[in-house]
Amino acid sequence: MQTTTQKNIPALLGIGALFVLFASIAIIAILASLPRPASAHVSDAYGPACGAATMDGVINADEWSIASTQTFQMVSPSADSLTATLYVMNSGYYLYIGVTINDDEFTPQGLYLEKGDGFRIDFDNDHSGSLFALYDDVLNINAGLPQFSDRHLYGGSVPTSSGWDVDYGGTSDGSGAASRVSDLNHFELRHPVCSNDRLDFCLHPGDVVGFRLEYLDAEGDGSFGGSQFYPGTGGTAIADIVIGACTAGDLRVYLSLIQK
Repeated sequence: MQTTTQKNIPALLGIGALFVLFASIAIIAILASLPRPASAHVSDAYGPACGAATMDGVINADEWSIASTQTFQMVSPSADSLTATLYVMNSGYYLYIGVTINDDEFTPQGLYLEKGDGFRIDFDNDHSGSLFALYDDVLNINAGLPQFSDRHLYGGSVPTSSGWDVDYGGTSDGSGAASRVSDLNHFELRHPVCSNDRLDFCLHPGDVVGFRLEYLDAEGDGSFGGSQFYPGTGGTAIADIVIGACTAGDLRVYLSLIQK
């Protein structure tokens, strides 16, 4: 003879199973809504590395010796691939990026590229694994003047359209320089890891931000020599930068802040 409690056991088990099912669905939904890691390979991760460099357009071995670095072949759909070396580090205030590339000439102006040779760096601000979202950071460093520009994706007719921060209520944060050294083109830039500009990313120690390089090659006759990419051409071809917990400061930056 079954007791009342024994009769209710199947019902209780059914309720328990439904609870576990709904809880599992809720957990899966929460996990699905969280930001996904960018699609970078382990070999395409830079940092953390702590250091600072002078923005004079020369990748000085002493200044960049502490940087996280790799040498690689750029990817080009229309031209012979160039070889580049990328250097990444950060101080307590700035993210520093340096690149050398074996372009055959240093061209400061072209018919298609008015500022000549240069790198465009697209960032995946929210580390979603996909580039070209509205307001993602875009930094440019060029052979021609002005050599540095602080930009962002503003949602024009082309998904990759970028505009100067200063034209959209922001500020130009950072600096850079470029030059020809021996048989290589050198490019250096720095940008605050967290500025007060709403159009810039704000990164903290331990944060990971995705990025892609595009080298735009201006030929000596003014023609366009093609684009070169790293780590790839697609919108999910992304390498990573890990921000270090760096105590190294930038004296000139902190002095100016104190004066304000």
